[in-house]
Amino acid sequence: MVLRIIPLILASLLLGAHFLRGSSIILVGVSILAPLLLLIKKRWILLLVQGLAYIGALVWVHTTFVLVQQRLMVGAPWFRMFLILAGVTAFTLYAGYLLNSDVIKQHYQ
Repeated sequence: MVLRIIPLILASLLLGAHFLRGSSIILVGVSILAPLLLLIKKRWILLLVQGLAYIGALVWVHTTFVLVQQRLMVGAPWFRMFLILAGVTAFTLYAGYLLNSDVIKQHYQ
């Protein structure tokens, strides 16, 4: 079970670092503390954290779109940055998906 939560913790840390770069301290706190909610053994908490992971993936999609547009406007290379952020987006989606397993659901009745 712990191995299914570790990707969520890493994805939350990445998202927290992203928000820290933008000086959004409240969102940094939410990102960092979200995995700690899993210590509460309630089904709605599991769904909330999973939803936050999916919202985090949407944040990465938006960030990717904005940064690609900025780089295209100034003529800077953009494809490698796109691949990296697409990988981070996919990893965040996967971290949320792992919380949907039967092993996790059994602990959150």
